[in-house]
Amino acid sequence: MIPLKIWLEKYRKISNIMGYEVSQDRIATRKFAEILKTAHIKPPLNELQRLLSNRPAIIFGAGPSLDDSLDDLLRIFPEISERFTLIAADGATQALIERGKVPHIIVTDLDGDISSLLYSAKRNSILAIHAHGDNMEKISRYVKEIISATKRIVGTTQVEPVPPIRNFGGFTDGDRAVFIAYNYKANPIILVGMDFGKIVGKRSKPWLTHDVSAWDDKLKKLEIAYRLISWLATNFNLKIYTLSENAPPGTEKICLE
Repeated sequence: MIPLKIWLEKYRKISNIMGYEVSQDRIATRKFAEILKTAHIKPPLNELQRLLSNRPAIIFGAGPSLDDSLDDLLRIFPEISERFTLIAADGATQALIERGKVPHIIVTDLDGDISSLLYSAKRNSILAIHAHGDNMEKISRYVKEIISATKRIVGTTQVEPVPPIRNFGGFTDGDRAVFIAYNYKANPIILVGMDFGKIVGKRSKPWLTHDVSAWDDKLKKLEIAYRLISWLATNFNLKIYTLSENAPPGTEKICLE
């Protein structure tokens, strides 16, 4: 795992770039921790270890290339769920479900399609649910319903963790998924639909019906995710491959034949 002190220093810089109040992240973390403790949720960390340790993992982001790349992958690997550990970043969950594939792990801050999360939760997915200052209302609205569907929940935060919540590092759902995979020594890690460009994929938000130009905050988040993944790849001897054209430094672009 990335040492907490190193991550908190990185997040201090990120919060300055984004204009976030770190105090709000801390409030959200405490509130979420209390919900999980009241529900007697124990994070299934041993299961994460089993799913990820020395196993190839595919992380699906909600970028504009997701659907086409996923179709190409499934043509080559029809039994993809048996050959790889599948990790969906929030909205990408829907694309997998539409193709009859349930992710092993979902990394979410609850701003994707909730019905897809609940569907997956009932079918044994582990949900790594993130608390931050901007999603306290969503935590209050949706987490109890998710708990009624599954106990396989790992709470995450980007500030100081409060048990049972963990801080694996990571800022957006996509790069946080990479941090989690790194923590449990997945090898290799393959990125699908993580494009880091100026277009937001239609899977990113439930109200989108088509790809759209990225708004200012989204552009900042995509750039931060791009830099965080590059930092992991170049500093921690991590093998990361991507199907997208915009490969972060330290990762390797691969093509499907």
